[in-house]
Amino acid sequence: MNPWKLRLARAFDRSGLSRGLLATQRVLLSPYLRAVNYHGIARADADAFDAQLEFYARHFEPIGIEQLEAFLGGRWRPGRPGLLLTFDDGLRSHAEVAAPLLERRGWPGWFCVPAGLPEAPCDDHRAFREKHALSYDENEYEDRRGVLDWDDLRRLDRHHVIVCHTHSHRRLRADLSDAERRHEIVEAKRLLEQHVEQPVRAFAWVGGEEESYSAEAAATLREAGFDFVLMTNTAPIRPWTDPHHLQRTNIEAHDPPEVVRFQLSGAMDLLYWPKRRRVDRMTAA
Repeated sequence: MNPWKLRLARAFDRSGLSRGLLATQRVLLSPYLRAVNYHGIARADADAFDAQLEFYARHFEPIGIEQLEAFLGGRWRPGRPGLLLTFDDGLRSHAEVAAPLLERRGWPGWFCVPAGLPEAPCDDHRAFREKHALSYDENEYEDRRGVLDWDDLRRLDRHHVIVCHTHSHRRLRADLSDAERRHEIVEAKRLLEQHVEQPVRAFAWVGGEEESYSAEAAATLREAGFDFVLMTNTAPIRPWTDPHHLQRTNIEAHDPPEVVRFQLSGAMDLLYWPKRRRVDRMTAA
């Protein structure tokens, strides 16, 4: 974890600012949603992740894609702030650790899957992880497979939202060719839909760096027919938010409680505002 963020989170927590800002948002922003994104959920972090879910249960209402659509269409207003719990990179721990904890509470997760990973060869696991820029501990599994397979994905699809996360976990920079961009977006959507046998309506950009977004990729996402697009430039989702500019805030299972409260307090929204504005302009229709 970034040391300055941890220090800032602790300072906000000791002063009561994080709790105060959370309460203030419910008054000033209502109705609103938040979206958070996780990566791997190690078995060793399962209890810490469950404690984070308990925090969410007290403050938010986790929602699925139908509720998001109704909220953005003005047909549904949550009693408490809504929450999209999203999980990036198509990791095995999502099916084996995260999903059971969500299902115990009856909550939907949003699982963001690079479509090419379930069928990619994993013979050299270290090279595989490095090639696809994935973070998982293959030593947790006897067969050392750290990513979802198609059976995992179909099981998740029964209770959760499957989100396209490119084909090969690739950043959609402006220097990609049209063929590369279509492979990562259009072909990825087609492949996921072939295996889950229903439309995949949401997409999540890979990487949070400003250069990982591009106007060309944004146009291809609209052409491909995605209804919802997730970014990572931390901001609340309001009823008038562009559904292709749904911002998420990064939280990891090992983050201490004060960091979770800080990340959702709204303080980071202000820090991300300049970058978010530039990315929104770049990717606007």
